[in-house]
Amino acid sequence: LLLFAGTIAQSVLAQSVLGQTFLSVQYEVAEPTENFRQAANTGFGVKAVYMNFVSPRFAMTGSIGYTSWGSRAPFNNYKYVAIPVHLGADFLLSRGVIAPYIGMSLGMDYVRTRGANSTANSDKSELKFGFKSHIGVGIFVGGLIGVHLAGSYNITYTDPASKFFSLDAGLAVAL
Repeated sequence: LLLFAGTIAQSVLAQSVLGQTFLSVQYEVAEPTENFRQAANTGFGVKAVYMNFVSPRFAMTGSIGYTSWGSRAPFNNYKYVAIPVHLGADFLLSRGVIAPYIGMSLGMDYVRTRGANSTANSDKSELKFGFKSHIGVGIFVGGLIGVHLAGSYNITYTDPASKFFSLDAGLAVAL
């Protein structure tokens, strides 16, 4: 009887997530890697993530963000900006008050490099393909509100590719 009651409770809980949507607004710290690290310092930004559960453990996502990096010597007067617009999928590893997940997304990244050196001014904008793999955790703190923490590896396919790790923290609200 207890096993039957537990199965029914789990089924009801699983059905309550289906079709449920969440919106998360996050602050981002982005650390460049490889060639991008030679030109850019640590970046900072914001992003919004929309998540819609299509099964108890699988969600489709959409995100938009804004991240800005200052430059390193000898590019001291340059600024790098990325505005990614991505679609993706997340898979919950477990469900409960603390819900860890893994996921990936891809889309288009608007990239702008602006600055000046001793011989010329530069202002270059491009729309490039972007990819992100991530791992995170949602922590429900009460009612419809939770904390959303994530870490990701991001690639924007510029020439050469801009690659960076990011740590994100923010609030999530069930809609």
